[in-house]
Amino acid sequence: MTMMKKWLLLALLCLGLHTAAIAATELKVGDTLPTISLKDQHDKAVTVATDAQTLIFTVEKPASDLVNDYLKTQAADYLIAQKAYFLADISGMPSMITKMFAIPKMQERPYAILLGYEADALAFMPRQQNHVTVVKVKANKVEQILFVNDEASLRNHL
Repeated sequence: MTMMKKWLLLALLCLGLHTAAIAATELKVGDTLPTISLKDQHDKAVTVATDAQTLIFTVEKPASDLVNDYLKTQAADYLIAQKAYFLADISGMPSMITKMFAIPKMQERPYAILLGYEADALAFMPRQQNHVTVVKVKANKVEQILFVNDEASLRNHL
């Protein structure tokens, strides 16, 4: 291998590592919202619109239950009307449980839940254990990041 090819290979490798590091960086206030395209519980591709105002993100079951319990009390088009998206990282869930129980239960819900099947799909989302992450967005920029773990706080920030 010539020296030029070795340098080119090294440069491409470094660029790939740099890109992967950027993709894994958690969102911070002031960041531009990245393009988020995931499948919902009905296997329909959904891309978060550039005019989104709120992202609701969960990883663990208690936080997900909190969001679902709250959304059950709202109109079916609540998330759409609020320009909000519900994102769930389900990468840690065993695939058998996901397919047999979780997805069928999610399919009963009248609102879309965008699902991260792989850990890196939503690695950029800030998280705190047993909390719902609420990301407020204005003009496609992260304006505020909140962590809530009770219905009153969730209601106040949605």
